[in-house]
Amino acid sequence: MNSYKFTKNWFNNSEIKKNILNYVNNNEPNNILEIGCYEGSSSVFFADNLLDHPESSLTCVDPFMTIKNNDHEGILKNNEEENFDFNINNCKNNDKISIKKITSDNFFETNDKYFNFIYIDGCHDPDFIIRDMNNSFKYLIKDGIMWMDDYEGGDGIKMKNAMNLFLREYEGKYVIFHKGYQLAIKKL
Repeated sequence: MNSYKFTKNWFNNSEIKKNILNYVNNNEPNNILEIGCYEGSSSVFFADNLLDHPESSLTCVDPFMTIKNNDHEGILKNNEEENFDFNINNCKNNDKISIKKITSDNFFETNDKYFNFIYIDGCHDPDFIIRDMNNSFKYLIKDGIMWMDDYEGGDGIKMKNAMNLFLREYEGKYVIFHKGYQLAIKKL
């Protein structure tokens, strides 16, 4: 087991950590996008468990504290970016990880890559949630999985309502296969 630096254990108890290996096969090529990385707990889990195929990759997108007025400003005070860098450098398959320290909006302006698995745990502002889901869905391949954190948590009803707006708009283009604290869909 690799030695990592984490100050929060949110991902340890997450539904995605408990379930994702039932839906994503490590023996096949996985092109993963992660929006919102914090200290890299989910990033290193994906790298250690889903990137063994030679053609697999992980793209991590997080601006850390380069933007003001973000929803994590109050908790980003404990060297999270330095911990993220340390954790990524010490994980298995770190040579398959691309790090984009920019906003997801900036990332999608130039992105031309498609993904079979996208994990969204970025800004909790409803406008950002909807943009992240819309933009991610465009770059999700058929039968690809999009997994969102904080469906039943975070900022409560605002986040759930934002995700539900997306679900209504794209009805018939996905199937929900997990609904709890987190929400997961498969693109049809």
